[in-house]
Amino acid sequence: MSFLFLTFVHLLSCLTLATVRAADSSECADTSSLVPLLRAFSSSLQDHFYTTNASEMNNNALVGGVYAFEGEAAFIWSSSQPGTIPLFRLYNRNATDHFYTMSSDEVPEMMLFGWANDTGAPDQIAGYVYPYSICGASPIYRLFNPTAMDHFYTMDDVESQSAVAAGYQAQGIAGYAMLPSPNGTVEKESAVPYVLPSTVTASPESQSTAASSSCANVANAVPLLRAYTLSGSDHFYTTNSTEMSNALAASYSFEGDAAFVWSTQETSTVPLYRMFSQNSNDHFYTIDANETSEALSLGYAFESDSHIAGYVYPYSVCGASPIYRLYSSSGGDHFYTMSRTEGSAAPGYVLEGIAGFALLPSPDGQRQTVTVSASPFLLPVSLEPSPVSLPSTFIAAFSTSINDVNPTSTSTTSNSGSRAVRQISIVDYGFLVHILMYGLIALCMGF
Repeated sequence: MSFLFLTFVHLLSCLTLATVRAADSSECADTSSLVPLLRAFSSSLQDHFYTTNASEMNNNALVGGVYAFEGEAAFIWSSSQPGTIPLFRLYNRNATDHFYTMSSDEVPEMMLFGWANDTGAPDQIAGYVYPYSICGASPIYRLFNPTAMDHFYTMDDVESQSAVAAGYQAQGIAGYAMLPSPNGTVEKESAVPYVLPSTVTASPESQSTAASSSCANVANAVPLLRAYTLSGSDHFYTTNSTEMSNALAASYSFEGDAAFVWSTQETSTVPLYRMFSQNSNDHFYTIDANETSEALSLGYAFESDSHIAGYVYPYSVCGASPIYRLYSSSGGDHFYTMSRTEGSAAPGYVLEGIAGFALLPSPDGQRQTVTVSASPFLLPVSLEPSPVSLPSTFIAAFSTSINDVNPTSTSTTSNSGSRAVRQISIVDYGFLVHILMYGLIALCMGF
């Protein structure tokens, strides 16, 4: 048994390393080769379906009115590109649920619970995405409704929050792609890829220093305090409460805890540099060392002795979420928030991209005010091998009566299967999977 366990751990480790190495290129994918990821939903089957194949969408999913077309949810690649990895596509005939993941470790785990490679996808791949935020890519949020047994994917943060309010559970980030619109809203016709400026993402040098799969200590995360001065039109951020008090004694007003970062460098984190321009009275924060050189040439200077505001992740790992960076040309002010809703509603500000990844101050990323005791909020780490990707209610829901329909298949026989066999697989092997996966996590964490 111990030999089997160690062999299993070794295989998973090799798969993880292979995934990281495959996406270690600093070169960006060709944006002219982007294709829309089409989205449809069946209210009768309670299933979201995604494909880059227009014929598959029109001739299979939409035939008979079972599925309704909802639009273009993202822009991805139909073939492998530099820096990208596969987005695997699975289907559960009993639950009528399509599932998409870029984690090669998660695929066999889901198969033990009844999902299988979808015959409608070439090589069981829906397309190719970035594994983290590079080259102007944005996150695809993954959600799951345990009652309806439906996985849902969207690049619209507001839509994902509404889904959570309607019973879905946030399961983290499924991958990174190009937005179908500036705010990620699904577009029904003639969507154009919206690429965030790539200068805002982590440089290759920064990413190479954070290649470890280990996570920073959540207990050491500290609030990144936020203040604003209307007279000087400047947002100011610091982890130092004394420094914040001095700012408030001047002309700034405290706005709350904007994020949770680390005051000293921890595993997988990189510096968040802090700069200031006397001419434009603007504080500027970036994790890109190359961008600091550009800022210096534009009149910015490093502020504070260490030049560093704190430490953050350069991409989405360990349950971290994006810090959005915006800029107002009229006010000459850089603004940082973890709330996509707040960012899109900021008058006169334009989204410049993602400044880094940190822990949320609240479930929806909204800042926490001085009257609220904020604590870090982590997204579920669904991109790493997880002990259980499904809630405990899955097994009960699995045994309910669900029609066996796959919109991507025109063969009635391909939709048939032994539900009893799958139920036995869950009962017989579920416990073993739990033990193996928990062992893997413990081994990796050094316990």
